[in-house]
Amino acid sequence: MEFNNREIGASLILVFMIAFWTLSSIRKRIAAERKKKILKQGVQANATVLAIKPTGEYLNNLPEFQVQIKVESKAGNDFVTEMREVLPYAKYDSLRQGTQVLVKYDPAYYKRAIFLQMAETLV
Repeated sequence: MEFNNREIGASLILVFMIAFWTLSSIRKRIAAERKKKILKQGVQANATVLAIKPTGEYLNNLPEFQVQIKVESKAGNDFVTEMREVLPYAKYDSLRQGTQVLVKYDPAYYKRAIFLQMAETLV
């Protein structure tokens, strides 16, 4: 049985597509589990939006944004972190530079944070 270059190429493309889909699914599942953990065990804090920009990715026809925030922890150790959130355009319009938001962050790894209002949909 002989294989021509076209069959080999198509097989390789199919293998890479399946591998990419599998890795994407695993990455999304891990991110969802982290968000649930932060929702349950995280520390609530006020934050200020420093920057927001679209990533170019979509989930269920909703755009994903990269948001940089400055978290004002109760311990007085303020820090800057970035998060990726899928937001409807109405939320994006309300999140401008300087906007005050409520977040929760992981006390074990404080760079992981989520918007509190976004976390309500994960319960």
